[in-house]
Amino acid sequence: MKTLYLDAFSGISGDMFIGALLDLGVDFETFKNELSKLKVKGFALSAEVISKCNIYGTNFDVTLDNGEQKDKGYIEERHNHHHGRHLNEILDLIQNSDLNDSIKNHAIAIFMDIGKAEAKVHNVPIDKVHFHEVGALDSIVDIVGACIAIELLDVDKIICSPISDGKGFINVAHGRMPVPVPAVAQMLIDQNIPIEQQNDIHTELLTPTGLGIVKEFVNEFDSFNKNYDIQKIGYGFGKRDTGSFNALRVYVLTNSLSSKTVVSSADEVVSIEANIDDTTGEILGNTMTELMDAGALDVYFTSIQMKKNRPGIKLSVLIEPTDFDKFVYLIFKNSSTIGVRYQTLNRIKMNREFEKVEVRGNFIRVKVLTYKDIRKKTVEFDDCLKVAKQTGRTFEEIYLEAQTKIKDM
Repeated sequence: MKTLYLDAFSGISGDMFIGALLDLGVDFETFKNELSKLKVKGFALSAEVISKCNIYGTNFDVTLDNGEQKDKGYIEERHNHHHGRHLNEILDLIQNSDLNDSIKNHAIAIFMDIGKAEAKVHNVPIDKVHFHEVGALDSIVDIVGACIAIELLDVDKIICSPISDGKGFINVAHGRMPVPVPAVAQMLIDQNIPIEQQNDIHTELLTPTGLGIVKEFVNEFDSFNKNYDIQKIGYGFGKRDTGSFNALRVYVLTNSLSSKTVVSSADEVVSIEANIDDTTGEILGNTMTELMDAGALDVYFTSIQMKKNRPGIKLSVLIEPTDFDKFVYLIFKNSSTIGVRYQTLNRIKMNREFEKVEVRGNFIRVKVLTYKDIRKKTVEFDDCLKVAKQTGRTFEEIYLEAQTKIKDM
């Protein structure tokens, strides 16, 4: 499973998000072709690889045909741009475009979220909200473009770090406002989104557009998980001079728990169990995926008979003791159970390290397991599958070739 991790140490805005995904490898020409389906003219796009603090990343910009460029700040300068639109105009623009339904639905949801917040803070009906900032053409491009970039990146899950924001005041269309601006503050109500205020940065880092993207796409908030392998890293630069490195760093990750070297033969784990009789197989499958992606050591189901002879399923999850609170939360969130039981178990496991064999010009990892005088070797399934796809051979052919080679190790 491919996961996108947002490291929002300097906040997040729409252009930072798009720049970061382009830096990961989203094809810019494909991105522009998709965005042209919005059927809106009057702007040009640029994506330039530049250096900030001697770190290279991508600076994404929208330049309007009148020469205005979104390079003076996220919001406070936009009240000079007279390109505002009402919410219904924006929704019609998106709905009548040639974009696919998934992109349309995500973009509309983001605008509705921001629109509700603006309506509340200005005490007007939502259809009367005039988007001085996010209704501007460049910000329509940011929101729709973010939805396009996510689809092109094709990840299975998005995790975000705690989001940094500054403090102090900024100038917006309605005057001088505190950070976070009222719309952002309103959008955070009843949301379990961790915000870390940076007292030494006297400006805005988290914009309504950035927060709207986060609320629409992020599956969970967590610190960087040690159970993932980093595949790629990208940087999307912001436009502000904050006095520090102003960028959104993003990672493409794959789950790597089974690829970790193990050098200890004894440890403790926590077993969490729950009996479930009111769910579907599809929901249980998703529960297992969410728990394994979060770093569970193992997840499995057992068929059981419950009260009144009802058939049910026992969910069992093995985890590291330090992850207990996290997994109790995830079990309640991703299953229908209303209670769990748990116990600490002593465990003895074989030591684990990795070697490699070469098959048809590609390296395949071999898991080497030892305990006292016992030694076992197994070929990594994912590596064999990858080589099979690259070479056009069947999985069985590659697996058998790898098995033959490990006999001589």
